[in-house]
Amino acid sequence: MRSILLVAQVAPPSTLVAARRVAGFTKYLARLGHRVTVLTSSVSGDGPIEGAAEVVRTGDLMRTPLNWRRRHFRAFAGEESGGYVQPSVLERVIVPDVALATWLPYALPRALRLARERFDVVVTSAPPQSAHLVGLALKRGGLGWIADFRDGWRYEPHGAEWPAGLQRRLDAVLEERVVRGADAAVAVTEPIAEDLRRRFGARVEVITNGFDPEDPVGDGTSAWLDPTRISLVHTGRIEAARSSLAPLLAALRLLRAEHPASAEHLEVVLAGPLSADEERLVNAPDLRSSVRALGQLPRPEVLALQRAADWLLVITEGDRRKSVATGKLFEYLAAGRPVLVLGEGTEAARIAADAGRAVAVSAVDPRAIAECLHHVRESTAEPPSSGTVEQYSYPVLAARLGELIESVCDR
Repeated sequence: MRSILLVAQVAPPSTLVAARRVAGFTKYLARLGHRVTVLTSSVSGDGPIEGAAEVVRTGDLMRTPLNWRRRHFRAFAGEESGGYVQPSVLERVIVPDVALATWLPYALPRALRLARERFDVVVTSAPPQSAHLVGLALKRGGLGWIADFRDGWRYEPHGAEWPAGLQRRLDAVLEERVVRGADAAVAVTEPIAEDLRRRFGARVEVITNGFDPEDPVGDGTSAWLDPTRISLVHTGRIEAARSSLAPLLAALRLLRAEHPASAEHLEVVLAGPLSADEERLVNAPDLRSSVRALGQLPRPEVLALQRAADWLLVITEGDRRKSVATGKLFEYLAAGRPVLVLGEGTEAARIAADAGRAVAVSAVDPRAIAECLHHVRESTAEPPSSGTVEQYSYPVLAARLGELIESVCDR
């Protein structure tokens, strides 16, 4: 048995996809016999995490009156109605991210106190990338450290490049210290892993996001869908991942103008919080018969909706960030439904194609998307083999992380 400190700002019961990675690792590492302590932020909510021997929830300025955007955060998390707004301007100021100011002052001292106990290894999961600074500090105290990269840092970053040269240099220094300082790194996709190996000579294992086969699911039907139409269902957030609904909506307009019969037999269903801009786009009068936004649904209903859909929809940023394979993709594969990926050439398209359940098209070309939608009724995809899907289950992924933890501890 290893004693593991898992550090992540976002954890259950948060509805964000990052929390499901923490949940999956914690639950199934514990079943392998390890003792897992989770250090997280109070912004994720309260309560136990299945499998965790202890859950330590620190303070976070995001939950205080100093955060003037609390309503935005609650809307982003799906905790209240109304669209969330654009990211804070502070995201273009604080290096490497806002959590350096809001969470790290709470998390780092608590982590140092916890480290006085007997831990074999610390696993830091990011973004926010400042979570890795906790691992950097504990490593100096002699603790083994694995840095888990759910996104690239300076490789295909979420936002635009830092506006000032000093910011760019500081960000680069922090990234290098983290990657070179960790005993091992984990990346969710191969392109992220290959970048870290190439630039830093780092030891990097690919452990993707995944699905929990024990998640409760409804009866496989959904009252939200029109049985007389072909349903394309997207679950989760779109703009929060820097993707855009605009090309898809433009494609629907083209479809209605050029292939009205196809448009009549098609519906796009969105389940998850929308931004204020997305709400405005979706509520356009000419799209009301083609697009329905359901808002945030309970998770069992989301999983049932996925299984009832004719097609499941992945929306990426296309060429801008080819390395991304969103967490929902693996839930889609577990649902056993065909997947339409807006973002040909992306890692999401490759993984879905390898599973045999995907059609991929440009994420930014409305005409190409419209042509794909026109033929979607005729498209077929072979069902994935159980082994193909099983490799993305959290019992398998946690076992791989456990092997890496054992290797780091042995060294």
